[in-house]
Amino acid sequence: MRFPCKCLLTGLGLAVLTVMLSAADVPAKVVIWKLDDLTAGEKRRVVPGFKRVADWADEKKTVITLGVICESLSKPNADDIAWIKKHAIENGGRVEFWLHGWDHKSWEEKGVKISEFKGTPVEHQTKHLTDSCELFTKTTGLIFHVFGSPYNQIDVHTPAAMNAVPALSIWMYGPKEDKQRTILPRSINMEIATGKVSYDAFMKAYQAKSQPAMMLLQGHCGMWDDKSFADFTKIAAFLAQEGWVTKTCGQYVGK
Repeated sequence: MRFPCKCLLTGLGLAVLTVMLSAADVPAKVVIWKLDDLTAGEKRRVVPGFKRVADWADEKKTVITLGVICESLSKPNADDIAWIKKHAIENGGRVEFWLHGWDHKSWEEKGVKISEFKGTPVEHQTKHLTDSCELFTKTTGLIFHVFGSPYNQIDVHTPAAMNAVPALSIWMYGPKEDKQRTILPRSINMEIATGKVSYDAFMKAYQAKSQPAMMLLQGHCGMWDDKSFADFTKIAAFLAQEGWVTKTCGQYVGK
């Protein structure tokens, strides 16, 4: 496409051209793979399911995001840390690593169900976020920019706790009223139960209504059997054929 000479690209003409170029850079349909529960400690190693999906991303020249449970890094496994560094998108890999909490625990107190970021004091939540981010950077040299809570559970204290870690500027499944961070909302499900992907169920949900411009699809690849992995790749192939472009959270937001 040929543009007018530089001297004519002023005022309205320059503004229109800028909008044209910006729009061309933004895919109409984006899918983000939100894959939970990576651990990399001596007692809780990176399980084969994560490596299989990372190898798939390499083969397809695409990207994925993996959520890290950071307590496992208290006694890190050297080989697993090397694996994280190798695959990190910051180091030329195809994986965006994000914060999935410190311990991913849930329990019950006086008949009330409580989890890491729901029903706990703001001090508890703040410590879990700051300790996680500091330990991840110490062990890998990387910085978290994305947060997704365990069980996708949060409460009124969670935004205040996140304020202690300004680098966490993207929040998966966060509250839409939060204006300090970019909120990436929930989309349709590709798992019919935790760790069980269903292509047929996904297609039924996908075809039931029009989809938003961005789909954030959650999975637990560390638990996938061969059928679930096959259904995941089948979903990915279908979406690619439909014109969906795969990005990380940071790529989508532009950070």
